[in-house]
Amino acid sequence: LTELDSEQIRNNNAVITSNATCGDPQPEIYCKLVEHVPGRRIKNPHCPRCDANSVLPKERHPITNAIDGTNQWWQSPSIKNGRQFHWITVTLDLKQIFQVAYIIIKAANSPRPGNWILERSLDGVTFDPWQYYAISDSECLTRYNIRPRLGPPTYRTDTEVICTSYYSRLNPLEHGEIHTSLINGRPGADDLTSDLLSFTSARYIRLRLQRIRTLNADLMTLSFRDPRDIDPIVTRRYYYSIKDISVGGMCICYGHAQSCPLDPVTKKLQCVCEHNTCGENCNECCPGYHQLPWQPGTVSQGNTCERCNCHNKALDCFYNQTVSELSLSLNIHGVRRGGGVCIDCQQNTAGVNCETCRDGFYRPSEVSPHSDSPCVECNCDLRGSKSSVCRRDDSQPGEDPSSCVCHPGFAGRRCDRCAFGFQDFPQCVRCDCNLAGSTNTDPCQPCTCKVHVTGSHCDSCKPGFYNLQQNNPQGCSHCFCSGVSDVCESSTPISLPRLSHSPPPPARLTPHRLTLTVSPSPSHPHRLTPGLQLVSYGGFLNFSLSYDVPSDNETLSLEPCSVFQGGSRALRLWPALLLFLSPLAEQPASLQMLPRRFVDSRTGDPVTRDDLLLVLAGVTALRVRVHSNASADGPVR
Repeated sequence: LTELDSEQIRNNNAVITSNATCGDPQPEIYCKLVEHVPGRRIKNPHCPRCDANSVLPKERHPITNAIDGTNQWWQSPSIKNGRQFHWITVTLDLKQIFQVAYIIIKAANSPRPGNWILERSLDGVTFDPWQYYAISDSECLTRYNIRPRLGPPTYRTDTEVICTSYYSRLNPLEHGEIHTSLINGRPGADDLTSDLLSFTSARYIRLRLQRIRTLNADLMTLSFRDPRDIDPIVTRRYYYSIKDISVGGMCICYGHAQSCPLDPVTKKLQCVCEHNTCGENCNECCPGYHQLPWQPGTVSQGNTCERCNCHNKALDCFYNQTVSELSLSLNIHGVRRGGGVCIDCQQNTAGVNCETCRDGFYRPSEVSPHSDSPCVECNCDLRGSKSSVCRRDDSQPGEDPSSCVCHPGFAGRRCDRCAFGFQDFPQCVRCDCNLAGSTNTDPCQPCTCKVHVTGSHCDSCKPGFYNLQQNNPQGCSHCFCSGVSDVCESSTPISLPRLSHSPPPPARLTPHRLTLTVSPSPSHPHRLTPGLQLVSYGGFLNFSLSYDVPSDNETLSLEPCSVFQGGSRALRLWPALLLFLSPLAEQPASLQMLPRRFVDSRTGDPVTRDDLLLVLAGVTALRVRVHSNASADGPVR
């Protein structure tokens, strides 16, 4: 608590004004009420002169005397000059906003004011009442429409505005004091609330004086007659006087300072801010400390402003609530908490935390964002690159930093050469050699066709051959026309749906051989269709097996064997696949449709290409035979 006494107010360049002062514009004579009270009359009473322009200091009573720390005082014109001098306004400008704790007003040679209002303002334009004062409790109701607070002032809420007659009594007739407490006695006094802080914050303090306290004997006379028509001996003794105004309060530092000494340059009390706060009232976070939003400090929490993590590439940042909600900002502890966004990232960096690089630069994987000058220029070759921007860092999986985005047909980190299959940089035209039909490893070299392939680009099968495939060492396969013809051509490839069947009903698997037959079923329309399946030659048959037993059962070893039947021939897989099934887990298997994978199911003889094609030309059944080497009680699917 810093008491703003008269000396501090003067040092703080405070300004006090009033709209009326005795002796201005003309000198006047006034008398002291204490010397004219019946029964207390003083012999040879003294009625001094007040002249605002006098060369004698004792005859001048300007409003500045109320805050100069001397025994001099301010005095208003007496009501001898007119009834309007009941209404006088005194305004004190503290030159900065304080949290005002109390105000003490000391009268000089007159009684304390009767009716008046103590007001506050932040801007000097809009004033709000702090407290009402009235000559009597009934005046609180009739004049201010407020129920009076009896006895010494008390407060029920942090923002309650009361009316009291406690400080408007006639006695003492001079040197009386008015003590107004604005914090003590209120509910939030011990742990300052935001309401109480707002209620007690003020730069301007205004006294709206509205009625001079008079003797009861003069009350009726002064109430119904113009003071100018009354004996001056009566009216000269009624005026206001203030010897001192003391303001006690605190610098508003919002709990982020322990002291606020006077700045000799600005002549203001300046908060010595802590907790990384700045501003005249420690009302904002310092530059670079906006990872979390500013909050006032409390008794239990300091609410220190946290430094933004800009990887030493920026001096300032700002807080963004959306960034915080989306967890886009990294704090100095490496945790995504807060909403600090760095401003003006240096060294070619960019991003919320200056963690990446600006357009046209990248950060190598081995370089830390904390390193000096972490970003390197991309140097993309614009003849092959879509722009001068490359991958900025390794934040995107599978993308190497520094890689420029190339046009089709271009390759290289900088897009400065032709991609595989293209030639003649920077035009990068596509090469014509078909790798499926040639022995080339580079399509841009002179084309050397496979045995059964022809054409200048090795892209056609020779007569009597079909199905150009890259994985065929000879390029194309012999036509299979059942000996009727040797002329054929490849048809448009078709895609078969995935087989998904379970034996209806599920069979119990035992250590003995079990045969599962896949047959047409209305409930499984997507199946391998019997009939012509020549296009399956060289392709893959994919299927999966599982068995439904409790998960704590043992792993099961299975040997599935596929059997194809077409016409009078049946071919079976050789050697059989070995699968290890876990309970309730599906185990995939794959079988390539080539002769070397099959034997004659009846004789066990190897299968030729013609044998396999004859079966595929008229498939009548597909069976999967499963042999188990262990016991397991559960259906196989």
